[in-house]
Amino acid sequence: MINQFVCPNCFEKKSLNDVQYICTNTRQDKNCSHAIERKPFKPADRSKNPKCDECGQVLTMKTCPACDFELPMSVGTSKDYPVAIIGAKESGKSNYVAVLINQLKNDVGKAFNCSLYATGGDRTIRRYNTEFYEPLFRKKVCVRGTDAGKVEPLIYSLLFNKKGLFGRNRAVSLTFFDTAGENLNSQAQMSTHNRYLSHAAGIILLLDPLQLPYIRTALQNKIPLPQENEDTNNILSRAIAIIRNENKLTDLSKKIDIPIAIAFTKIDAVDELIDPASCLKNESTHIRKGYFSNVDFNDSNMEMQSLVDKWLGAELYQQISTQFQKFAFFGLSSLGSNPDESLNIPKFRPFRVTDPFLWILAQEGLIESK
Repeated sequence: MINQFVCPNCFEKKSLNDVQYICTNTRQDKNCSHAIERKPFKPADRSKNPKCDECGQVLTMKTCPACDFELPMSVGTSKDYPVAIIGAKESGKSNYVAVLINQLKNDVGKAFNCSLYATGGDRTIRRYNTEFYEPLFRKKVCVRGTDAGKVEPLIYSLLFNKKGLFGRNRAVSLTFFDTAGENLNSQAQMSTHNRYLSHAAGIILLLDPLQLPYIRTALQNKIPLPQENEDTNNILSRAIAIIRNENKLTDLSKKIDIPIAIAFTKIDAVDELIDPASCLKNESTHIRKGYFSNVDFNDSNMEMQSLVDKWLGAELYQQISTQFQKFAFFGLSSLGSNPDESLNIPKFRPFRVTDPFLWILAQEGLIESK
């Protein structure tokens, strides 16, 4: 039974018995002071569907007792699976989030008999539609990068049609954090803006291959190259420090039990550097088959590990393998083609975008793998 929750805003762990409510009764004949003031309060009625002390309306808007943040309606009803999406500036995080959520609503939903529901309410719906869906899917231009500083999460529930078909939970709560790359440039910034890392059920670390010296040399004068940004190994080291410090994992012999997917974005841009016979040239089979294919995963994971060794050397792999119990490597493209100088996308064709996320779900037993 779930009796505690972690607030997606302040990351404090609290008891469900301490949840506060805001009365939303705006009827003039009731003239409820709780609704007029919109101040969170703890009602005397502690039943499953509590009513306002003053006007008697059923209370549905829940807030965190520590910071007053409006909690998702699903809090306490299903297990939380916060997913942290991190990467240096211009690694493609915002474009990735835009495509991932859209594919969860459509292709993944159909293949795995599930649906994505915005339990974060209007704030999640408005933020996704305005900042992510509208520019990318309607205007076919790149999503503007996330602003530095505090970022409001996107909160959803993934609802499976048949209880127990792909795991024990019929519904799981998903919270997506897409922090700005600038928030990863120092330990102090990461500690301030990325505390959610220590509570994550899975981490997707996005790497831009066009930042790698090997790739930049090989593609110089062939395609436009972005400005060089923070080294991924530095970001990873800071993330590890935050997770270990927050969770008091001071014994370095014990590995972190959060699954981490290392995903190379913009894989289309380095197409000429990949063997024509590589499995990375083809779309993955998970969605077509309706389960997480271990054969497809093992092939692509081994191929990406080989490329990582060639492009980066041993440092990244060694750091990942010695710190995390579960890790895997992926190659994907959120856009499918290089945007022009105005950030217009000439050919929008996402590729293998859901693979890291489906792998995390499979690690948690939430979808079938075979």
